[in-house]
Amino acid sequence: MLDIFKSHYKNFSKFAIVGASNTVIDLIIFYILYEQFEIYFVIAHVCAFIVAVTNSFIFNALWTFKSLKRGQIYKQILSFILVAMVGLGVSSIAIYFASFYVHIYLAKIFAIMVTMLWNYYGSWLFVFKKKG
Repeated sequence: MLDIFKSHYKNFSKFAIVGASNTVIDLIIFYILYEQFEIYFVIAHVCAFIVAVTNSFIFNALWTFKSLKRGQIYKQILSFILVAMVGLGVSSIAIYFASFYVHIYLAKIFAIMVTMLWNYYGSWLFVFKKKG
């Protein structure tokens, strides 16, 4: 049990570092689309999420979980996309409803935080879990 906790602590720490870089990417893309191009905030959120989740797959596969499997890469990508789509749905609902109560950027940060745990456990359980 202690080994599982230690393993998750280490992986979750790496996941959080990757997540921080994804958050920066996400917020920059969101800002550009929302402020500069005046794209509706939910659409800007979805576009920014897609860019950040692509970065997330690459770094989590190669560094956090170190579990990119050559023979199963298409299965991992599909699994990751499915996990990400659930996260996108949750975060889109979160940003939409939070935007009624707080500034749009606080709503965006709230949406990112809401999906962080799902994305970690979804990635660990369905995408990068090692057998055994």
